[in-house]
Amino acid sequence: MTSYDQLKRFAPTISQLVRYIYFKSFARIEQDLPSLRNKLLEFGDLGRGFFDAIKGAYLAMKERDAFLTKIYKYEDPKKIEDMAENFKNEAFRPTVDEYEKGFLLCWEIILKTLSTLKREYPEYPLKDEENKLTSSK
Repeated sequence: MTSYDQLKRFAPTISQLVRYIYFKSFARIEQDLPSLRNKLLEFGDLGRGFFDAIKGAYLAMKERDAFLTKIYKYEDPKKIEDMAENFKNEAFRPTVDEYEKGFLLCWEIILKTLSTLKREYPEYPLKDEENKLTSSK
């Protein structure tokens, strides 16, 4: 079984965490992250990279990091899917180490889920964020 196959079994968990991020259920993410981290420890650097990606996505949205917030607010679902495919392709370059591979594979799942959520709930996150941006100027 490849590392990709091993980590793909965590796709439903990562997708659920992305849903929590999308709907800003940050307390729930903080509750679920330690359990996920413990499950990924057995994969060494691969699991650590995978975990760091979802934790980073969570922290980026919580802190409104420029890269993830920009994707979240302004990119269309098709472009997000294309980005996910690029992350997956990058994970299988011959020069990628295990940590980076785990990181990139998790981002593939994060972006695919984000694309789906933007299709299902296109206006949800924009309402709150646009008001905050306008009122802070």
